[in-house]
Amino acid sequence: MTRIRIAGVVAVLALIPLLAPTVLVVMASLSDGQVLTFPPSGFTTHWYTAMFTDQAVWTALGNSLYVAGISVLINVVCGVPAAIALPRVGRYSRTLFTVLLSLGLSSPTIVTAFAYFDLYSRIGMRGSLTAVAVAVAVTCFPFMLWTVLAAIEDTDPNVVPAAATLGADPVEQFLFVRLPLLAPGIVTGALVVFVLSITDFVVSQVLTTIDNQTLPVFVYSGLRGAISPALGAVSAFFIAVVALAFAVVLRLGKVERFLFRT
Repeated sequence: MTRIRIAGVVAVLALIPLLAPTVLVVMASLSDGQVLTFPPSGFTTHWYTAMFTDQAVWTALGNSLYVAGISVLINVVCGVPAAIALPRVGRYSRTLFTVLLSLGLSSPTIVTAFAYFDLYSRIGMRGSLTAVAVAVAVTCFPFMLWTVLAAIEDTDPNVVPAAATLGADPVEQFLFVRLPLLAPGIVTGALVVFVLSITDFVVSQVLTTIDNQTLPVFVYSGLRGAISPALGAVSAFFIAVVALAFAVVLRLGKVERFLFRT
């Protein structure tokens, strides 16, 4: 019991420096002043009302959702077949291909961003939001691959052969047996990729322009001048969107079951 209490105290102490900046920003966004300060000079929801009527905020959020949606689509279409194929190759080949497919996360993100910047400049795709989504999808691809691989390892290998003995053809085995078993891993991987994609800053900062910037880049751009409470309201709104998406991930099951395998 004493160990549990000590662990709880340590956990709370560790959470304080992590949550404090978010709490301060949210409280400061309620200030009735013209500059983001803490403690706030007064309390008002005017900045949230102004945010919801600001077309630039919704455009940036729409760009972030577009990038995240394309990233999830690419990861599902490419990651699920790759994860299904990997266990069928040899042990050493599987390790090699897993490492190769995870290179998007292995290299520093800023290096990846400038590599794509150079590539898109050469082929005339610089400034394309779809091109940004492809670059973000590559950096997030390992998370989809790992979650589906973990789901495959959790399934009983005798289920699919049992379905075959009952007369199911290969298509029916995949659609009605294998795919439902992998669904938790696929959905979890898709949601993790969505959260990582919608919050991406480094790649988006390098590849987007003033006309198609995502919400994290939009918030960062507002830091160049006087920091208005409106910027805090946008940040709080973005935190709420990401927290909602991550809450869905946790609702489906423990993420560590797929991300940290023993």
